[in-house]
Amino acid sequence: MVALVALLGSGQTAPESQPSESLKQRVTAFWEARLKGDEVTAYQYEAYSHTGTMTLTQYIQSRSPALKFMAYTIDTIQEQENEAQVTVKVQYQMTVPGMVDLPLAMPIKERWVRFDNTWYRNLKSEKPGKENRRPEKPGRGKSRQG
Repeated sequence: MVALVALLGSGQTAPESQPSESLKQRVTAFWEARLKGDEVTAYQYEAYSHTGTMTLTQYIQSRSPALKFMAYTIDTIQEQENEAQVTVKVQYQMTVPGMVDLPLAMPIKERWVRFDNTWYRNLKSEKPGKENRRPEKPGRGKSRQG
């Protein structure tokens, strides 16, 4: 009983939840691939590669050749069950023909999801049962003849 009172009175609290090492490793591996310009490897860390919603060819074609990532730091990782919010500060260069390359930096908020015990980067929010359509405004649709 004395030990219990001493433990409760010591002000000790449960340690804060730390992100899983596998998540941090996958975020790091993804950004290392992006720094190298290795889009084939980067694709393997994207949810598209697991869900099949975008092929590797489509993924590579969607990348901008004007952007070159120069450096990154993982700022925060907030993991909650099978989802995580990750903030990565990136330094990149924008190449515009006829202009000096522009060095830029910005934080990127990423959503990572866990499928089959593996973490994937998922920037597109997919919520089952939700449609991404705007409701039609009155008077803007096709008129009905009755």
